[in-house]
Amino acid sequence: MNVFVIGSKGFIGSHMSKYFSAKGDTVIGYDLFAPDGKESYIYYNRDINGSVIKDVFNRHQPDICINAGGNGSVPFSIIDPVSDFESNVIFHAGILELLRQNKPDCKYIHMSSAAVYGDPKELPISESSPVNPISPYGWHKYQAELICREYADLYKISSASLRVFSVYGPGLRKQLFWDTYQKSKLDKPIELFGSGSESRDFIFIEDLAVAVDTILKRADMQGEVINVSSGIETTIAEAVYIFTRLLHDHKVVFTHQENPGNPRNWRADVSLLNSFGFKTKTDLQKGLNLFVQWLRENA
Repeated sequence: MNVFVIGSKGFIGSHMSKYFSAKGDTVIGYDLFAPDGKESYIYYNRDINGSVIKDVFNRHQPDICINAGGNGSVPFSIIDPVSDFESNVIFHAGILELLRQNKPDCKYIHMSSAAVYGDPKELPISESSPVNPISPYGWHKYQAELICREYADLYKISSASLRVFSVYGPGLRKQLFWDTYQKSKLDKPIELFGSGSESRDFIFIEDLAVAVDTILKRADMQGEVINVSSGIETTIAEAVYIFTRLLHDHKVVFTHQENPGNPRNWRADVSLLNSFGFKTKTDLQKGLNLFVQWLRENA
């Protein structure tokens, strides 16, 4: 199988490239960064330009396209919503149009986000729960989902939008655990937003890769949305406690300041994902231990 990974240098994209390469598939990566010589797959680096990607499609005829590119930062989307719209909606629509014109039998995975749910009133959150984004990032991910459905309904492009919850693991250089690690290097207590009672549904990056593979094999791929996570709710205080213990203990202070665009509580209903035969293999303790090992060697 030829697997085209957009955003192959990013956190999720790099793990997708590694996973499918290890399976023996031919991986073609695409991103904005210069090659570093460590790529274990075919790699193209260009500015966002549809004609270049069209050449890649024509040359390699991918069977699968995984779009893990675009902006992945809620704070950035609040500061610059137009840029977020361009990278998460317009570029995404351009890829689907390339599929329609050049490789309509290619399966397309859109990395959406649980941010489309906003701050839910009830848990767990199922795919039928109300969509109510509280950030430009969440709105744009939802708009991208609608475009997937449009191309599935009107042009029969096989696709699925994965509403990924809080993914973490080696290679992640942003968000809660990265910020906590950076602050742990300072000779003072670690200050974090919120009260600590906020919660997230974490999924380890390697489990996410397996989930993507499972969905490609067993989902209908008719533009549907699928929650992807562990289905386990963990408070931020508990997650940070596990993490800082692995870092040999640090005092943590929650400032009770709100972090704009972030929901209070998340827990996914992963019944649909589990119906495909998927189960997470990496609990938070094990996953954070692997993350800390990577941090000590690379950060």
